[in-house]
Amino acid sequence: MSYNFKGISQETLMLLEMNRFNNNKPFYEEHKKEINEGSRKQLGALTLDLAEQLYAIDENMLVDPKKVSRIRRDTRFTKDKTLYRANVWTVWHRPLEEGETAPGMWCEVAPGGVDNGVGLWRATPAMMEFFRTDLRENANRFLKAFVPLLDAGYHCLGACYKREKPGTEQMPDALKSIYNLKELYFVKSVADVSLVATPDFADYMIEQLKLMKGMYLYLDALAKRFKAVEQANGKV
Repeated sequence: MSYNFKGISQETLMLLEMNRFNNNKPFYEEHKKEINEGSRKQLGALTLDLAEQLYAIDENMLVDPKKVSRIRRDTRFTKDKTLYRANVWTVWHRPLEEGETAPGMWCEVAPGGVDNGVGLWRATPAMMEFFRTDLRENANRFLKAFVPLLDAGYHCLGACYKREKPGTEQMPDALKSIYNLKELYFVKSVADVSLVATPDFADYMIEQLKLMKGMYLYLDALAKRFKAVEQANGKV
């Protein structure tokens, strides 16, 4: 099959790293076209290649090849004043209302490896408490979506509360750390960057989308039930 995505080369990844190391505008401007065409443009092309699969998961998915992270960092509100990043990523989720919690998926490429994952955008404490209630009442609903990811090499990403939440003792050992998360993401990391060097990476991502679909739909249903409860209580 012919893909729009042509690969992100080792040379492009090295250039991203060099750009971050040099950390100055003259170097970036000199290599800007090469950096953007070799990384950001390729991730945009990947989104086009995955459009059919993304729409099959959620017909309202925002499939925008321009929705790719910028190389220049916004340093206005952070202590880290590094001007440029060495990683690039793209995200896929439906258009969100202000403050809305909803699931999303992403793909990230960096000189040190490749990540993709699925999780909740804007997971508030109230949303996570709703998730814990769902685990207590019907853990199998979550496990049906989680076990295929676990078997495929995904892991949970997110900080846990220092003090265990009430109800932790009811959870199976395998779910206790998940029960105490402050946020909910599941990610697969591959250290071999040659994975993204050819158009075959699009095939790889199609398979990952199939794996992530179950969790996306679980989180989507969870978020919709949470929103309905909040509306019923006059909180939305």
